[in-house]
Amino acid sequence: MGMLDGKKIVVTGGASGIGRATCVLAATEGADVAVADIDLERAAETAELVRAAGGTAITIEIDTSKKADADRMVAETLAAFGTIDGIVCGAIKLVPGKLEELPEEDWDMVIDIGLKGYFLCAQAAGRVMLDKGAGSIVFLSSVGGVQAYNGAGAYSIAKAGAIMLGKLFGVEWGGRGVRANTVCPGQIRTPMTEAMFADPEIAAGRAAVVPMGRVGLPEEIAEACVFLLSDRASYVNADSMQVDGGQAESKMMHTPGRNWGGKKMDYSTN
Repeated sequence: MGMLDGKKIVVTGGASGIGRATCVLAATEGADVAVADIDLERAAETAELVRAAGGTAITIEIDTSKKADADRMVAETLAAFGTIDGIVCGAIKLVPGKLEELPEEDWDMVIDIGLKGYFLCAQAAGRVMLDKGAGSIVFLSSVGGVQAYNGAGAYSIAKAGAIMLGKLFGVEWGGRGVRANTVCPGQIRTPMTEAMFADPEIAAGRAAVVPMGRVGLPEEIAEACVFLLSDRASYVNADSMQVDGGQAESKMMHTPGRNWGGKKMDYSTN
C-alpha cells in the first residue's frame, strides 16, 4: 500500500522542479494528481509522468495570484476527482535584486504569486477539506525564508510569510481536521536554479556550506511533502520542516576564524 492510496492531491507549480517531483512521488504512493501551473505545456509533461507512475492526472492552467483561477482550479479538480484530500502550494517566481533598486512591479509579482497565491489556493482547496473534516495543506518555503541573504528581493519575504501562513492555517483549522505545514528546502538543483548551479565554482561553493557536503534533489523535498500529505503525519500540524542537509543550523561553522579545538571544519566532502 502507498502512503497516499486513493487520495486526490493538487500541486501548484507542478510543471517542474520540486512540484513535478512531488506530483510523481504522490502518484507512486497511490494518489491521483491535479497538476496546476501557468506553464501548461510542461504541466502536461508532468501529467504523463504521473500516469506512468500509476496515477490519474489532470492539468490546470492557473495564475495563482488570481482568486478566480484558484476557484476554477478547485472546481476542475472536483469535476475530475470528486474531492480534494491535500494541496501542495509551490508556485513561485524568483526575481533577484538589491532592495534599493527593486522595482515595485517585481516586488508585487513575487509576493502575489508566492504568498498571496499560497493563501488563495489553500483557502479555496481548504474549504473543500473543511467541509469533510479531513485534509492536509503543505506550503513550500525555503532556507531563504529562515535566513536572510542579500539580493533575494521579495523572494525571502514571501518564503518567510509562507512559514507563518502554514502555522496560522494549522492553528485555525487543525481542530477541524485540516492540517497545515511548511517545508523549507535548502540548496536544491531545479530548473529555477539550474543557471546558477551550471557554474562549477558556484555549485561547489553552495555544496560546501551544507554539512552533508552536497546540494539536494527535488525528489528529496518531495518525500517530505508526501509524508506531510499522508495520514502518517496525522499529528504534525502548524510545523515548519527544514529539509536542507543541515544548512540553516550550520551558520556558526562558517564564522571566520578557528572553531573550537583549533581545527577548522571542512564540510566540502561527504
